[in-house]
Amino acid sequence: NPLPPLGLGYLGSVLEDNNIEVKIVDCLLEGWHNRVEITKDIIRVGLSFEHIEDIIRDYAPDIVGVNNLFTRQRENAHKIYEIAKNIDKHIITVAGGAHPTAMPELALSDKNLDYAVLGEGEQTLIDLIEVIEGRNDFSALDGVGYKDNGNIRILPKSRFIEDLDSISFPARHLLNM
Repeated sequence: NPLPPLGLGYLGSVLEDNNIEVKIVDCLLEGWHNRVEITKDIIRVGLSFEHIEDIIRDYAPDIVGVNNLFTRQRENAHKIYEIAKNIDKHIITVAGGAHPTAMPELALSDKNLDYAVLGEGEQTLIDLIEVIEGRNDFSALDGVGYKDNGNIRILPKSRFIEDLDSISFPARHLLNM
């Protein structure tokens, strides 16, 4: 059985602590019984892309973030960025998780992906939102990949959370438990 995405729960709590409205969609759990054979060796489990499109369209977010844990699953994440941009080209797309952390250039080679958050994203995501909203500039960022006039720029991760107790508990109320 799948486990709740507590990493997203932590991000949700940090966003709420900063008065940012957030919705978490656990595509794996919510689509647990939806299985599509991709090849004879690969089965995709989770919400259909049509259902994900409906969720994005109904919620109408400014930012769509995707937790992309596995390089092998990157095509699913890239399809979600494409869906978001097809709904509204102004939706900001953000990748997080192990894949964009390990391979940010590959992730950002997708024309539909705007930013990659590298490593722990709790403070980085808040800093990135401040930059997107024009309340700060790129010099404030740490551990972010982005595009600058078509060129991929990677700001290496150098600041890490030293006091883990400073982070609120996961926003479990945002998870479909």
